[in-house]
Amino acid sequence: MTVEAAIVFTALTAVIGVVVAGIVTVATYLGAVGLARDGARAAALGGVLAARSLVTERQPDATVTVTSGSVDSSTGQLVYRVQVSVPGTLFDLSATAVIVGEPQTVG
Repeated sequence: MTVEAAIVFTALTAVIGVVVAGIVTVATYLGAVGLARDGARAAALGGVLAARSLVTERQPDATVTVTSGSVDSSTGQLVYRVQVSVPGTLFDLSATAVIVGEPQTVG
């Protein structure tokens, strides 16, 4: 009876550990999605430097890549693409957000 109980408790502990690690990984991914979204919004309003500073201010370990300069053929507006990569519990996670830039006023 004791050996069986030890095996069951060990297996149960391993399963609970994997479930907790999975929940933490999902939460980290959702944080990366939020960072990418907020970074894209900052890029649309303030440019590439605003997006980078916003993301690194909120998550110092994050790696952010902002791509701008592509022009949407139908509207003629700049399109910003922000990719954020954050270290996770099990592996690194990344998320991407794309947004159309605000029209620039001349004058």
